[in-house]
Amino acid sequence: MLSVSLHSERRKHQRFRLKDLAIAVPNKPTSQVGRIVNISKGGLAVRYVDRDDWAGEADSIDILINSGLFLTNIPIHNVNDFEVENQVSFSIMTERQCCLQFGPLSSEQESRLDEFIRHHGVGNS
Repeated sequence: MLSVSLHSERRKHQRFRLKDLAIAVPNKPTSQVGRIVNISKGGLAVRYVDRDDWAGEADSIDILINSGLFLTNIPIHNVNDFEVENQVSFSIMTERQCCLQFGPLSSEQESRLDEFIRHHGVGNS
């Protein structure tokens, strides 16, 4: 009898790690920055210090790189949010990762996202 996995790969786009520090900020009244771990044409993963629900009810984010605004009002859907092992073994802070899927992008946003991945992405994630 063949066994069927209940979990299947849902990613449609190649993910890239970033060679530069890039952060995302959810567009909501109170928000904190999160470090972008990887990005693709379909979404991104963000790590943040566990304080509150990072994305919350936000329906868009802004992306900053090298201290400058790069992409604004990117529509998002929160896919997953989970605790990750802290890379600093003596740290008392809890770190979480939020996985976001992009909503419909304008042609300008798609172009800017392509540029972002081309200039700041490196390797597979």
